[in-house]
Amino acid sequence: MFIVILGWLYVIAMVAITAPSISMGIVIFVFGGLAPALLWLYIAGSRIRRARMLRPDLRPDVRPDLRPDLRPHDAATQATSPPDDNATPPTPPTHSP
Repeated sequence: MFIVILGWLYVIAMVAITAPSISMGIVIFVFGGLAPALLWLYIAGSRIRRARMLRPDLRPDVRPDLRPDLRPHDAATQATSPPDDNATPPTPPTHSP
């Protein structure tokens, strides 16, 4: 599926290279290559997006662990907690002779 998009972009890039000016080549590549390719990818991805929304195990509103704002932080941020103002300072170890 993606090989067709790559082939299309290659052909349009070759057409854009042969354009009489740089600005014309950029316009040809953007409107003749990138825009149709992105539209095609969006339409082809709609089936995947629809299937993802129908599966309850992949929906963020059903499984909160999939929501990025509710995921646990990494180990470094969990290990260090903010200082507690009411905590007693640690006592130094005592050595007995």
